[in-house]
Amino acid sequence: MSELIDTPEFRVNLLVAALALIMIFHARADRASHRVLFGFLTALVLVRYTAWRLAETLPPADLGFGTLVAWVFLVFEMVAIVYTLLSIQMLTRRRDNHAQADRGEAALRARGREVPAVDVFICTYNEELAVLEKTILAAQAIDYPHVNVWVLDDTRRDWLRDYCERKGVHYARRPDNTHAKAGNLNNGLRQSAAATNAPYILVLDADFTPHRNIVYRTLGLFDEPKVGLVQTPQFYYNADPIQHNLRATDSWVDEQRVFFDVLQPAKDAADVAFCVGTSFVIRRDAITDAGGFPTGSVCEDIYTTYTLMRFGWVTRWLNERLSNGLSADSIVDYINQRSRWCLGTIQVALLRDGPLRGRGYSFAARVHYVHGLLHWLTKPFILLMLAAPVLYWYAGVSAFHATPRAFALYGLPPLVMFWGYTYWISQRRCLPVFTEVTQIVAAMAVTRTIVSSLMRPFGRPFKVTAKGQDRSRTVVHWNMVLAFGGLIAAMEAAALGAIGSAMTTGDMLNVVWTIVTTVYCLAALIACIDRPRPAHDERFPYDADTTLRSTAGVGATRFVEIAVDGALLRESALLRRMPVGERLDLHVDRVGWVSALLKGRSPKGVELAFDHDEVLHDHLIRHVFSLPPSHVATQVKPGRAALAFLGSAGWQWPRMRVAWTRAFAAPLPMVAVLLIGVLVLSGCNLTPALKNADVVVPAQWAEGTGSAAAQPVARHAFVRDEELRGLIASALLQNRDLRVYAAKAREARAVYGGTRSSLFPEIGLAGSVGRGNVTTSLSPDGIVTNNQAVGSVGTTYAVQAGITAYELDFFGHVDASVKQAGAQALASERDLWAARMNLVGEVSNAYLTLRADRALLALAESDLASQSDSTRVMQRARTVGGTSDLNVLRSQSLVERANVQREEFRMRVGQDLQWLAVLVGQPVPANIGMQRPWPERSVADVPVGLPASLLQRRPDLLAAYARVEAANSGVGAAKAAFYPTFSLTAVAGGLSSEFSSLLSSGNRSWATVLGVSLPIFDWGRRSANLSANEERLAAAMASYEYAVQQALRETANALIADSHLRPQIEAQQARVQALDRVASISRTRFRNGLEDYFAGADAQRELYLERRQGIELQLKQAVNTVNLYKALGGGWDDARTATSAQPPAAAAAAAQPSCCSTSLTRSSAGSMSVSSIAP
Repeated sequence: MSELIDTPEFRVNLLVAALALIMIFHARADRASHRVLFGFLTALVLVRYTAWRLAETLPPADLGFGTLVAWVFLVFEMVAIVYTLLSIQMLTRRRDNHAQADRGEAALRARGREVPAVDVFICTYNEELAVLEKTILAAQAIDYPHVNVWVLDDTRRDWLRDYCERKGVHYARRPDNTHAKAGNLNNGLRQSAAATNAPYILVLDADFTPHRNIVYRTLGLFDEPKVGLVQTPQFYYNADPIQHNLRATDSWVDEQRVFFDVLQPAKDAADVAFCVGTSFVIRRDAITDAGGFPTGSVCEDIYTTYTLMRFGWVTRWLNERLSNGLSADSIVDYINQRSRWCLGTIQVALLRDGPLRGRGYSFAARVHYVHGLLHWLTKPFILLMLAAPVLYWYAGVSAFHATPRAFALYGLPPLVMFWGYTYWISQRRCLPVFTEVTQIVAAMAVTRTIVSSLMRPFGRPFKVTAKGQDRSRTVVHWNMVLAFGGLIAAMEAAALGAIGSAMTTGDMLNVVWTIVTTVYCLAALIACIDRPRPAHDERFPYDADTTLRSTAGVGATRFVEIAVDGALLRESALLRRMPVGERLDLHVDRVGWVSALLKGRSPKGVELAFDHDEVLHDHLIRHVFSLPPSHVATQVKPGRAALAFLGSAGWQWPRMRVAWTRAFAAPLPMVAVLLIGVLVLSGCNLTPALKNADVVVPAQWAEGTGSAAAQPVARHAFVRDEELRGLIASALLQNRDLRVYAAKAREARAVYGGTRSSLFPEIGLAGSVGRGNVTTSLSPDGIVTNNQAVGSVGTTYAVQAGITAYELDFFGHVDASVKQAGAQALASERDLWAARMNLVGEVSNAYLTLRADRALLALAESDLASQSDSTRVMQRARTVGGTSDLNVLRSQSLVERANVQREEFRMRVGQDLQWLAVLVGQPVPANIGMQRPWPERSVADVPVGLPASLLQRRPDLLAAYARVEAANSGVGAAKAAFYPTFSLTAVAGGLSSEFSSLLSSGNRSWATVLGVSLPIFDWGRRSANLSANEERLAAAMASYEYAVQQALRETANALIADSHLRPQIEAQQARVQALDRVASISRTRFRNGLEDYFAGADAQRELYLERRQGIELQLKQAVNTVNLYKALGGGWDDARTATSAQPPAAAAAAAQPSCCSTSLTRSSAGSMSVSSIAP
């Protein structure tokens, strides 16, 4: 570290950092000289980095894959650097048109009604009335004498035509949708020219509601003759998906704020601001002379600006909030919108009359367009940044050839400088992590668009951004979640493995890179889960007085929020007297009296639901949507944004009282320094490394086919029978034996939780009050004034809080104890999994046995019916003298034999039902097992896998190995007992004779105590404890080895049985077919008098016995399949809880799982947590 500080580069970086801090806190972004100075410093550091990057970090000159990756990374990095430098240069200038707008508005208002008319074009495609009516009514309410509202309907909806007629606005449609929005606007130009033909046109998207003063504020800028279009920024009255999903609506700005509030004023200074598609006013003659709105690109807005440029017109930017619209509702719409913008930018660049190839453009216009194009071309670089750690860890490919020291000197300063510069120049509209996330979530889609547009830039359809849709449910966009989650998992797994071994300089740099990328991917992953939005109308904060009147009286209160369908009011005396459900009237400014229903109460106030007619509804829309929404942030609040991000990731920030924070502010830094020093010194661990198990695992099964790629079969895939699935589900809920295992697992988890608490300091609060005779006199502030010989009676108040007990785990005693408890909890959890798997097998076998016994019962009943018919025939024959009594008796004996068989199988079925009821934990229907004919299969075949896969899949083996880990941790704890125990106590508080001054500055106290304890003579207790734990480890390892042998034997036996049962069944089926033929021939011969009845009966009896044996063989095969499923560990995966991780990997040669169970996750404090256990 000292070598790094002593370098000249470090001193230069320190100087630049100091200048940057001065600029951030003392410079003003509205001053051009300050923008130039800060921009120059940032560009200087960036150019210095670029020179070092090109001179010192170039990849080797070969044709390998690693070199290709490094060069591609470098090329796109240079694109990003050029884009950044161009941005810095552009932002040195800025144009503010507020004063010109003020003068123009004053001049127009002075003219009264003698002002030019304005046509308002509202472009609509598929929006619902709930979205459209806001814009139409707000457009009608524009404060200007001559306004003609035109609704340009591009989907030819009759209900919209009727609505426009009812509201008194113009309606235009066309027979097709040629050229999308541009074609719709051109159709509006033609139709309005024949009707109203206003010299100025205000264009609005269907979801953008204009403010009343939008026309007065914009028309004045047309006093400048070269202005052909005046553009205003887009503001949204709902949070964009990233704000909403990261819970940062009120602390983080929408992604467009930097473009609208920072970049567009800079472009306007160079006369190259451009149209953004809505909330702009354009001269009719300018766009008419240009041939109408251009149709060569999916982004007609920017193409319109550059088309006007060729005819000598400029676009002027008025940075005022003059309209509010709807942001994209979902992250998918957000990404599709950016992809369309990217495609449109590329299309305009490729056009013959575009800014890169056409004539009539200034140099500044071309440079600014290249800058916009580079913005999209930086997106592949973002993907490369995310993929670089994965390529390094798994392919050994380095995208960046540098040491951590060199990067700290040359790479880190420009990054930090750029963050500081963007935060300052954007006036708190940029923030690390949040700004990058807005780019990361769209990077993949934009990159695909770039690649596809190079092959086919034109003639591609695009999706219109859906707005105002139902977003009342959480929507997980799995493709993106899996992409970012997969990156996180891959990076973290590799990085954690590298941290546990000797690291190279490249490893250290990529560990840091991995951490940063993980944070970005985590934020992007959260942003890709659309949180539900409220189903009711958008509500706006509204701080205004109102008057209430009801049967309870008249009173006053204030609004908290207002919407078209209701309001939230502050509680008042009148409202407190009114019950929920009572009706009242309240007065809304510029609307009048509105009837409402008291809907309910909440901590924020009183909820009202409006009950109004269409006229009041329209007035409310005009009023509510003319209010600038203040609930969506327009500037970043870094602290709240960080807390919002942590909250969206599941972190709950502790709430502390300010008084306590201040009371302990003084001692906390010292305690923190002491804790950090102690933690740096800690880390010894005496737990021995686990030895490999002494068991031989064959490379292949003796019989059966193994596959290394085979995976455990989930229970729902294994069990095909819906009836059996229902029985299993009931058993998993009701089986009493399983409940015992679940209770034991929860008990072990609770023990682990208690043990784990010893990893953290115990925080306590103690207070006391005493009264006695003291010789020290204290002032009211607790200051000693004098000593007295006799003393005086007084009261003393004391309070202390802080770390009351904390064992500093230098030798791993606490850590080993926690790991031991965690492994025991894990073993209990896996015992529960094993019990679940065994229960599934038992229920399946019982159900299969029941079905087979029912089939045997049906066979016996069929045989009994046949024998009974034959006996009746014999009895009739005896009556006519056709046979003897002996033959009748023989026939009757066959009937009784069949009757015996039937009763035996009835008994079996009854017993099967009782056994199923015990397993399921509740009575089962008497007709269970009769839905599917035997031998239709209830279970599927099981992929076998290799023998070593048993060590990863069988929960009883995982439980046995977890007990080995627990015993091994016990040995470590026993060894640590031979070493000193260190403890820390750190408290702060106050002492005073007056309670009111207990925590005043003169009465504070603090104390930090570091203690050490070491038993000297314990008469062999620790040695005996160590020996016991070592023998416990040996027993646990032997148990694990025996369990592995048993698992291999059970699986091998099941495979052997399976390989021999199949040919048995085939042979049995062939025998049954042959005997069936014999019985048929025998019956024919009997009917023809060629043989007696009993010869045929013998053939029938033999067929019956073989069919019975066939059913029993089929049952044996089905039961063996279930046993094989259990032996292979199948089914445990769907018994796992949501938070469990993958089981430890197995090494086939050593038959040994990894020594650290991955179902336990290590926390930052070195502790371990167990996944939740479901009963």
